[in-house]
Amino acid sequence: MFRTLRTKLLVGLTPLVAIMIGLGLWAIVMLDHLGGRIDVILRENYDSVLAAEGMKEALERMDSATLFALSGRDQRAQSQFREYQSMLQKNLEKERSNVTLKGEQELADRLAALYETYLKQSETFYALPMEPPERRSEFYFAELFRTFTAIKNVADQVLEINQSSMLRESVKAREAAARSKQVMIAALLGSAAIAALIALQLSRSILEPIRAVTIGARGLARGNLDQVVPATTRDELGELAQAFNTMARTIREFRQAGTARLLRAQKTAQATIDSFPDPVVVVDTDGVVERANPAARRLLGVIPSEPESSIPWTPPSQLKAALAEVLDGRNGDVSSGLEHAVIFRDDGHERYYLPRVLPIRGDQDESLGAALVLSDVTKFRLVDQLKSDMVSTVSHELKTPLTSVQMAIHLLLEEVVGPLTSKQVELLVAARQDSDRLLAMVDDLLDLTRIEQGRLKLNLSPVKADELVAEAAERSSSKLRDAGIVLEIDGDSDLPLVLADRERMEHVFDNLIDNALQYTDRGGRIRLTARTGEDMVHFTVEDTGEGIAPEQLSRIFEKFYRVPGTRHREGTGLGLSIVQEIIVAHGGQITASSRPGLGTTFTFTLPADPRKFGLSDHSKAVS
Repeated sequence: MFRTLRTKLLVGLTPLVAIMIGLGLWAIVMLDHLGGRIDVILRENYDSVLAAEGMKEALERMDSATLFALSGRDQRAQSQFREYQSMLQKNLEKERSNVTLKGEQELADRLAALYETYLKQSETFYALPMEPPERRSEFYFAELFRTFTAIKNVADQVLEINQSSMLRESVKAREAAARSKQVMIAALLGSAAIAALIALQLSRSILEPIRAVTIGARGLARGNLDQVVPATTRDELGELAQAFNTMARTIREFRQAGTARLLRAQKTAQATIDSFPDPVVVVDTDGVVERANPAARRLLGVIPSEPESSIPWTPPSQLKAALAEVLDGRNGDVSSGLEHAVIFRDDGHERYYLPRVLPIRGDQDESLGAALVLSDVTKFRLVDQLKSDMVSTVSHELKTPLTSVQMAIHLLLEEVVGPLTSKQVELLVAARQDSDRLLAMVDDLLDLTRIEQGRLKLNLSPVKADELVAEAAERSSSKLRDAGIVLEIDGDSDLPLVLADRERMEHVFDNLIDNALQYTDRGGRIRLTARTGEDMVHFTVEDTGEGIAPEQLSRIFEKFYRVPGTRHREGTGLGLSIVQEIIVAHGGQITASSRPGLGTTFTFTLPADPRKFGLSDHSKAVS
């Protein structure tokens, strides 16, 4: 058994390398063998063929020279004869030195003898006189031509036996090449089969453990943690299988421990929610209820969904908008005013709940859902109602004697009952101013009480938005001029009509302008603007006064609230609260923004389309 994967690979690849080396060496040997045969053909036969061809060529040229001598050109004939005599001599010596075949030696000796005879006969031929020519001609055909023919025949025999030998060697070389080819093909097929077997065995021994680990990993990915991979070897793959089994076992242990902790955390979370006396509902991003305490189940009839169910919860109409806003990723509703309380029936009794919808976010600030908490404010609502009733009663009781006091002061100042001293007049004027301020405070309390109790009627009618601004500027122009404050008016040229109660809107503008006037020093500015928006007209009252701190800005519309630390203490703290109620009653909204030392801006809206109220007349009750 091999201990490492490297050893296994080396052992598996070594036979393949040995086969490759063996085939290469065998191919070299066969090529060398074929090369030797070709070399033999060239060395033993081809040289003899060239020598025979050279002798025949030289002999032909020598015979041509003899014929030239017969034609009378003796000098040229002898020159050509000597030239090719040396060529024939050279090829004859080459043949005699390259005798390799049986019978070739006898032929070479015969060629040498015939050549000597031919030379002697040639000497005799050229020694004969040229006249008469018949003698040379008779000698040529009787002696010289016969020797020429004999030499040529013997040279042809030498050529023939060497060509035959070359043909035989060529056949042997082809046969050897064919055998080598067959052996090479067989060796290649055998080596391929051996290599395939080795590769199959090697891949099986390597891939099967890897495949087992892969199958186990896929099982883990699907949540099946009961995965065990067999470790059949002691190499790296065996170590991988053991490491996988250890990992799977560790994950199973972690999962069991994590499941126990998760169940404990879920029970703790549910117990914590159940301990709240107020209704609590937790929903996911799709609006499916994940948790709900008994109070929420009793009051809202909501039941947490089962794991296999994912049916979104349909909240009551009073809570639907706030919950949808948070699930869409916007900020939660953390309003704390009792005016935002909603009514639910619990055990046959009406109870008031202040809803708060808070977003639930993860570590990466991703949305995980929302939590709805309904705080029971029934007692606070009753106390507030009791306070409002008491204020209404006291205000009504105070209005009649205050009116009588005002009338008495007026009669005294008119000196109907007798003359007054200057000191008496000064005291009565101060008393009249205080009684007027006290009566205005009582009127504010009565207006606020009527608004809260829904007994205030708005006489709505189409009004030009620029007229409301212009009239407000005209009413306050003298006060602003006396205070040394500049009033600026700005607005769009094509402002639409708004449906408003002119008298109540005069109260809104006057209150906001008086508030700006109170907190703006001489030399400052107050700016009134009106702009067209989507189905709304936006009005702003902007000053350059001392401003409001950010932590105080959210409370300025509360009843009886006065910004602490301000230089002006006049008023009851009801003006902005009444303004807000009037604006909301018209179907608009009012907001405030401020920067300490730079001024405050109040912005409110009024609907531009009267038909959105669905009214047949111009009256609407404030609710």
